[in-house]
Amino acid sequence: MSTDANHEIAVRCQGVTKTYGTGVAQVAALRGIDLDVRQGELLMLVGPSGCGKTTLISIIAAILDKDGGQCKVLGHDLEQMSQNDRVRFRGKSIGFVFQVFNLLPSLTALENVAIPLLLNGVPRGRAEERVRSALDSVGLGERMNAYPAQLSGGQQQRVAIARALVHNPKLIVCDEPTSNLDHKTGQDMMDILRGVAQSPDRALIIVTHDPRILGFADRIAYMDDGRITDIIAGKHRGQLQ
Repeated sequence: MSTDANHEIAVRCQGVTKTYGTGVAQVAALRGIDLDVRQGELLMLVGPSGCGKTTLISIIAAILDKDGGQCKVLGHDLEQMSQNDRVRFRGKSIGFVFQVFNLLPSLTALENVAIPLLLNGVPRGRAEERVRSALDSVGLGERMNAYPAQLSGGQQQRVAIARALVHNPKLIVCDEPTSNLDHKTGQDMMDILRGVAQSPDRALIIVTHDPRILGFADRIAYMDDGRITDIIAGKHRGQLQ
């Protein structure tokens, strides 16, 4: 698959396959995926429910093992790593934003965002400085001591985005990040993620059913029945020239 000469490859999938179940219950979730994701790019994966989008990003994010093919992430073949090394790699190099915000209700916004840093061994004082900066960047600096129940859905998603960014990952994976949000709040979230994607050494992959946000993509990859059926340029394609 062709790529722009000035942009390194963040993710390269070649012939990736994944099957669930055995015998007559066997289901082919991925049927030979070829996909490159470039640094400095926001790529959206679009397709009907059950077409394999979440399976694909789970393999890319080293949460799930593939059955066949090759998947290199930030230059690493994750299946050549030990389980402990994969966990460390995910913790340092990949950020996650999900449809369900996954905030711990007993922790403040500041404490929720600090979790990736503390797990990576960053001293608490330095972690709090980075968390404050991350929350400021998503417009929640004044709500850092609020608990999730004291925040709106959009504010909770901003906390989740700050948590995904705070350890400066090179790959961010988002699964339906706007589907639980109203139109304006979803657009605000995408403005933040669009800004994140402009970093030349970072890539974003967003799985979505939300047609309202497709205009934020550099490229859109369409999936159906475990295959990528088309890849088209998005509104922001010019930023990859």
